[in-house]
Amino acid sequence: MSFEVRVVNDDDEGLSGVRVVLSFTDPTRGQTDAERTDTDGCAEFSGYDDGEVRVFLDGSDYGKFDYRDGDSVTITR
Repeated sequence: MSFEVRVVNDDDEGLSGVRVVLSFTDPTRGQTDAERTDTDGCAEFSGYDDGEVRVFLDGSDYGKFDYRDGDSVTITR
């Protein structure tokens, strides 16, 4: 299973090097290992079951999203 987080600026340009962590809202599931965004602003997560997550960018909470296989979210920062 894979899930993509894309981080962009106000001009919809990808931001590279952003530290992304997904924290599952189910307390028994914990959080993912940190991933860094690539030059397109994308960070890929795989190997996790579907569920609700909070997305953290460089340690700041950017909201709650549904982690689903093949889905992606774009966050403007």
